[in-house]
Amino acid sequence: MKQKTLIEKINKELPEAMATEGIEWNASSDSAIWFRGSEDYAADGQLIYDNYGHINTMGVHPKLNKIVEAAGWYCEPYDAGTLFAFKD
Repeated sequence: MKQKTLIEKINKELPEAMATEGIEWNASSDSAIWFRGSEDYAADGQLIYDNYGHINTMGVHPKLNKIVEAAGWYCEPYDAGTLFAFKD
């Protein structure tokens, strides 16, 4: 799935993630997706990215992880509070 299409899908299904093009965070991340809401809570009360939780999905909210992986992408943290997605 293309970057812009995936961003739209994520923001429709999990708007708290606030997905946007990686270039908004760093010019060298233009092909990535940055989750501006990575430190925020989803409607279900779980963090979008929890470096110390979501053990089965390496810290990524299970719903977000499912959407991203189904599209052929993967999530990777930059640090304990910044999350990106990259094309597989």
